[in-house]
Amino acid sequence: MKWSNQKLPGLDDIFDRHDSPHAIVGAAVSIVDDRANVQLSDALKSTQEDATALYVHIPFCPSRCLSCDHLTIIEHDHRAIDRYLDSLNTELSLMAKSSRGALLINRIHIGGGSPNYLSDGQMARLMGSIHTSLTVSPDAEISMEINPRRTSRSQLELLHGLGVRNLHLEVRDVDVNVQNELGRTQSFSLLEDVYSIAREMKFDSINMDLVFGLPGQTSKTIKGSIALIAELGPDMLVCQQYTRRPQQFPHQAAIDERAMPSLAEKLAIFNAVAVGLEEEGYDWVGLNAFVRPGHKLATAQREGSLSYSAFGYAETRVSQTLGAGLGAVSEVGDIVAQNYIDMDAWHMALDRGHLATQYIIDATDFEVTRRSVMRRLMCNTEVPVSMVAQPEVLGLLDSLENQGYTQKQGSSVHLTALGRSALPHFWSDSSPRFRWL
Repeated sequence: MKWSNQKLPGLDDIFDRHDSPHAIVGAAVSIVDDRANVQLSDALKSTQEDATALYVHIPFCPSRCLSCDHLTIIEHDHRAIDRYLDSLNTELSLMAKSSRGALLINRIHIGGGSPNYLSDGQMARLMGSIHTSLTVSPDAEISMEINPRRTSRSQLELLHGLGVRNLHLEVRDVDVNVQNELGRTQSFSLLEDVYSIAREMKFDSINMDLVFGLPGQTSKTIKGSIALIAELGPDMLVCQQYTRRPQQFPHQAAIDERAMPSLAEKLAIFNAVAVGLEEEGYDWVGLNAFVRPGHKLATAQREGSLSYSAFGYAETRVSQTLGAGLGAVSEVGDIVAQNYIDMDAWHMALDRGHLATQYIIDATDFEVTRRSVMRRLMCNTEVPVSMVAQPEVLGLLDSLENQGYTQKQGSSVHLTALGRSALPHFWSDSSPRFRWL
């Protein structure tokens, strides 16, 4: 099969993908008004689940790199950040009050933006709000995204003291020329220092992102990046593909389109990532994550229990996820909801004593099954045909098989080597707004 600069055949027909803020869950918006708050609140009241994962979005950054595709706000006024934390405290309290019983939080992830842009006092206040509003399990797994250019030994000591045990460094690429294209310079020695300090403090895991398809990036440059990253030895790398979208993110217009790799080049880059990391001893988990030998996610994949949610990969099924903060996504029962992505609207909803839900995503039987099947396929590379009842989902699997991405073996559908290499370009994205499944 020859790859060209065009999209893979048939994928748009299969997923009917559109560049909208709601592509994060891959379904059509069904409710866009105050009823969305009521529907999520009702779902919380009726849920039977005790264990819950919590995602908290901190959108603030001191500056914006050219490739930024997250829900980010450049803010230098600490009063605006304090007001955000006030509303966040209100939102967490409303979630707790809306639930049927006490919510036991067993996983927390704080993302951004650059969450570690908060001052020490603001960081402590944020964690205090979580613990005051919700019941956090003593052994809860708490992780935070870190801008390595904004951290220090004292800040890492504070985070460790607040219970954060897992760090996720936002790096994108370590190649100097690629960083220059992004306006995001961070020296390798700086990363070495951060890793060294974090290891010394015995954080449970130190992970990083690695984005493919960036301007100036080639299959040759990425090999050099992999060699440097292997020296750092992160516990996990999550690889997302980058797409230049100046219509949604106007600042990306400053990136020279001629510097962007073609789809064929992106495929070569991702292949170089997969081969390079496996040669360095990493295990390929799911579609786009690589972990060190013995990692719990690798064990889960071998045992067939790896799962995926709005929270990311997990070694066991995440029963439900609550999303707090601007644009955050919640998954409660069959309900998938997204918060307001406009700051004023988010504040106003909470000031009125309502959950800040703007959208409820279509939760038809087809959509629930489609999401479950696709996640099972991407996590454990096989799906028993018996778990697929809807003809539309069977048709989707047939389309994937016709293109060589899956293959039926006995009573199961398996992801092929071609599918595992190609689908990360369509089911993953460096922008949370455009991720699938």
